[in-house]
Amino acid sequence: MNRLSQISSIAALTLILAGCQVSPDADNQANGMNAAQADEALDNALNANDSGTTSVQPEFLGTLVPPAPGEQGGLPDDRTPLNEAAARVPTSVEASGATIQLWGLALAQGRFGDAYRLYADSGRGSGMTEAQFSSAYNRYSDVQVLVGRPQSTSNQRVKVPVQMYGRMREDGRPFNMIGTMTLVRNPGGQKGESGQMAWLIAESDLSPRGTVKIIPPGGETGAGAIPQAFRGNWSSSAAACGKPGDNMRLAVGADDLTFYESVGKVTQARPLSPNRLSVTATYSGEGESWTDTAALTLSGGGDVLTIGSVKRVRCPS
Repeated sequence: MNRLSQISSIAALTLILAGCQVSPDADNQANGMNAAQADEALDNALNANDSGTTSVQPEFLGTLVPPAPGEQGGLPDDRTPLNEAAARVPTSVEASGATIQLWGLALAQGRFGDAYRLYADSGRGSGMTEAQFSSAYNRYSDVQVLVGRPQSTSNQRVKVPVQMYGRMREDGRPFNMIGTMTLVRNPGGQKGESGQMAWLIAESDLSPRGTVKIIPPGGETGAGAIPQAFRGNWSSSAAACGKPGDNMRLAVGADDLTFYESVGKVTQARPLSPNRLSVTATYSGEGESWTDTAALTLSGGGDVLTIGSVKRVRCPS
């Protein structure tokens, strides 16, 4: 059993479904269902989050800000750009993190059966039965998973830094886990077959470490919200930097974004990966105000900033 499984299993596990599971014969009928329909019904039951939403205690209300890369409990502060071309090939090492991203999304949506089947050996690589896995992960809500740079240990195995944070379902208390997840190639997913993952989770050593900060309702992240690597002056080209009428200029500060015709006051800055940041800001410009969330991505050794599909280069100091 991996370390996360051991930690999760400390809580009392609801094993009623596990005790009732029978390996159905494909030709048998039970309550009008064949084996495939019975499996689907079980999956639906395990995926259904019947415990309701998190009951957040007053002292835990607010926006969660996890440890940033390089901080205790955060991902490694690795600023080397990922090879985007390689990452578009599902069987590549660079693309292996996509499995973990799908795992995190399934957990966040309460689709525990779907998350379980992203482990090797039809989920048994998690060290738990599907019912145990569902019960263990139902302890958490508002789950967010951040993925670092995959590192190949062989042609068949990849280690990926992973950070998982969110709230405990019981009272809304924040949690943060950090560690490494090992993925292995899925023999049945190397040819681009529909519905098949090229990489499956084999091991995990996620453990609690670091502190998630809570920004009270209406509060702001304040100075230092945007990491230093993203700050500076940006434009469409080095030649355009500082020229009058440059409508592509952008100044990124610790807690503000200043565009050509608008200024945004940052209310939340959440790391998505070592080189990617989700920024929510309240903007004002041309007599209007609005709130928007955008992903800021660094590449080119930290000298290229992409927001949406728009790329800018760092201006000389």
